[in-house]
Amino acid sequence: MATRSVGVTPSVRVMLWAHARSRSTVFEMAIAAEPSIKVYHEQFVMAHFHGEERMCDEVYFRGPPVPGYTYQEVKDRLQTNCISEISAIFAKDSAGALGGRANYKYLPTGYINTFLIRDPKASILSAYKCALAECDRTKTSVRSAGKIAIGGGGFIPIYKLYKYVTDELKQHAIIEDSDDLVLNPRKTLQKYSAATGLPFSEKFLHWTPANTHHFPDLMKSLEFLNQFFKTAIESTGFIPPSHSQMDLSELPEELKEHIDHAMPMYNEMANNRL
Repeated sequence: MATRSVGVTPSVRVMLWAHARSRSTVFEMAIAAEPSIKVYHEQFVMAHFHGEERMCDEVYFRGPPVPGYTYQEVKDRLQTNCISEISAIFAKDSAGALGGRANYKYLPTGYINTFLIRDPKASILSAYKCALAECDRTKTSVRSAGKIAIGGGGFIPIYKLYKYVTDELKQHAIIEDSDDLVLNPRKTLQKYSAATGLPFSEKFLHWTPANTHHFPDLMKSLEFLNQFFKTAIESTGFIPPSHSQMDLSELPEELKEHIDHAMPMYNEMANNRL
């Protein structure tokens, strides 16, 4: 008679907190390529933008609230047990989607909190270009693009969460810079695995595109994927960045000010990365 798998609690549970345009979905695609690791995609993003308690501005609304994505339901889901074949759990999410300190009570317990960062000059410029495309798609005034680009607080929420985890929870911060990831993926992921206990796999380095089976149903639609994740989900590996000079002159003043405000935070975290 076949043995039935029972719910178990994997000894390794890892949260990857990111900010917009930090290449976090590519990081997630790498981890999801290993079938023994259960992966959760942006559960708190769903709560923030699409759940029954969503906190976002109305410009982001995409229809009726999606049931099953209150903040408490997300926390409970992340803390559920898995079948015995699962060696670890990995969840990737946006620090901004937590919605601020009042919602830190929903941080799932038993997880190692890790952080993925990217130079705000690069991430904000990329977010602004995406925001312009979003304004064009929704026929929204381009004057909204700056607000959209730093929706959720831009870089600031990940820094605040990092300070909470280190200063108040007294946990060691495990930080990766996404430039390190794309320039030297093997070394970076081996260090990440050693620091978190996540078992390293050669599958982390090359994967099958469109591996989105673990995405929430709303995010599996072709329109949604093409709008937010097209480059990441079509990828099969890490691509080194171009070394072209970043032109920040096109950015509105509010984004330039955000970058100036965020750079000391980024530098502090970058100096403490693996």
